[in-house]
Amino acid sequence: MKNILLIRIPPPVSRIETNTRVQWGAFASDGQLLGDIHISELGQVKNDWVQFVIPKPDNKELDETTLEDEMPDQVVVLLPGTLVMHKQLPINSGQRKHLSTALPFMIEEELADDIESMHLASYLHRKSEQVFLSAVPHEQMQSLLACLDEQGISAQQVMAELQFLQGVPRELNLLLENDSSILSAPGQASVCLDYEALKFVLGHWGEKISEDILQTDEELIVEDAEALVSARIRFADGLVSLATEKRDQVKQWLDEKGWLVEEEPLTGTVFEYLAALYFSSKRSAELVDLRHGPYQCPKRATHRMRRWKPLALVASIWLLLELGLKVGEGLLYQQKAQEYWQDSAELYLEVFPQDQQVLEAQTHSVGSINLKGRMESRLKNTGQSNTGEAFLPLLQQVSAVSSSLSDFKLKPVSMDFNEATGTLVLELKADNLEGVDKLLAAVKSSGLSARLDSANQDKTGVNARMTIGR
Repeated sequence: MKNILLIRIPPPVSRIETNTRVQWGAFASDGQLLGDIHISELGQVKNDWVQFVIPKPDNKELDETTLEDEMPDQVVVLLPGTLVMHKQLPINSGQRKHLSTALPFMIEEELADDIESMHLASYLHRKSEQVFLSAVPHEQMQSLLACLDEQGISAQQVMAELQFLQGVPRELNLLLENDSSILSAPGQASVCLDYEALKFVLGHWGEKISEDILQTDEELIVEDAEALVSARIRFADGLVSLATEKRDQVKQWLDEKGWLVEEEPLTGTVFEYLAALYFSSKRSAELVDLRHGPYQCPKRATHRMRRWKPLALVASIWLLLELGLKVGEGLLYQQKAQEYWQDSAELYLEVFPQDQQVLEAQTHSVGSINLKGRMESRLKNTGQSNTGEAFLPLLQQVSAVSSSLSDFKLKPVSMDFNEATGTLVLELKADNLEGVDKLLAAVKSSGLSARLDSANQDKTGVNARMTIGR
């Protein structure tokens, strides 16, 4: 079961330090409290989690692996209104387009600190012209994260608790604790007030000065203020209960102003009440998370990447297979090209057996010479003549005749073209004299003149020489 460590820094805390007292508890993913609510110093939360939450069989010390497995799956921190300002602001179309630039100017006058010292996070409604904004000092945000980091804890969410408390139509809501109160009114963002400030606001309700304190999206006119006829007071009546004199004091202030007061004791602590509100609304995209921008949680970024990991893995495997196939295909084509080049080189050397560059390339650098271009160049140079018959047409005709006698295995050894006479001296090798005679007769039959200059028989066949012309 997924464990969630929910930590609340209660008001009136305005600075976060290692010894800041916090409330915390272990919750299931559905919001069920697992065990008790605890109060610890912020710097001791992990130690107390190990002591009170992790079961220890036979009171034995747990090893590091077990401790790591038993740590919470998610850590959420709720910050009070004394640390975080949370507002609902109206925006126009121009501000919507440049929201990150416009927001600092929209709230700068309401901040006691320099806007540059504040970290802003927001949620923008897609359809309505409203933006929810939370602002916390960089110093306090950094102090919180550093304190948790020293314990090996990373908070996935840091939120203003005020955003969970929404106003109810025609009703003023007060959530009371011993040191502070949270006031919520319809159409306005909730505010955290000490009891002196609460007395002042309730004593001047409906006047301009109270409107300035509570104003968020638009001015609250007196008629709307007067429409609030009832006030609901919520308070803890069990563990960490509200002092009776505080409750009676607030009730007296409301009675003096003619409010119809309803009291609603909470079944648990204020922390449990806020935790229930968090879990009921955490699926809503409207929540503002301060773990944003420069404070984005590394684990959350890793989780987002993890969602794409299976697809990325499949794509990587496919890419490697595709690359392997392409490389294999390339090597195969390279081998085939070298084989074709060797065959072409052998044919080339039959015509030009003394070409040393091609002979060396056959041995040391296969494929390094363009045989086609070299053959065309040599034939062109050989075939150029200012007098006599052209060499290439004569060679083409002799080649056609020789190709028709493939059964006799005639193999040219060398050729010598005489430009002056227009004759071609052909040296060839044949298996027998019959092949030589057949070639001589075929050349003559093709319309060329031919004579056999010599024909010598040896152990491997017949070496013949003939002169061919027009």
